[in-house]
Amino acid sequence: MEEVYYASCSSPIGTIWVASDKAGVCLLSFGVKEAEFLKELAGAGFRHARPDQAFNRGVLEEIEDFFAGKVTHFTSRLHPRGRPFEMRVWQALQRIPLGETRSYEDIAQAIGSPRACRAVGGANSKNPIPLLIPCHRVIRKNGALGGFSGGIKIKEWLLQFEQRVTRS
Repeated sequence: MEEVYYASCSSPIGTIWVASDKAGVCLLSFGVKEAEFLKELAGAGFRHARPDQAFNRGVLEEIEDFFAGKVTHFTSRLHPRGRPFEMRVWQALQRIPLGETRSYEDIAQAIGSPRACRAVGGANSKNPIPLLIPCHRVIRKNGALGGFSGGIKIKEWLLQFEQRVTRS
């Protein structure tokens, strides 16, 4: 497998770890220590991870600018790995504007599978690049937050933060 390079930055939601290969960001995680992130990488098939802040400088700066309220749409190249259905869901998530939410049903309809709400939820839970692929912007049809890999408190914080950014 191709080399992957990882790095971290501080944020209001804790340390954020990113791993990228030459094609783009492959994995992002927060709320974990370095050893846990390295286990995630290995579990995703990346056995040759090397620390490299410089390789990840662009995405790290973009994340820092996001939390400073300067970035409203991520432009870093992404390289998620998933099944075709998951990839379609993740592409749809990237079209949700900052400060807005969509329901699982909305995403299912957007990808042409209107009855696949549960499968959309499953794809959300497998999102390897949360924040950059904004799965936190997907909520239940009744307005409840639903789940989030980083925890409901972080999901709620991110949604409130994005609301503040769009109002300023």
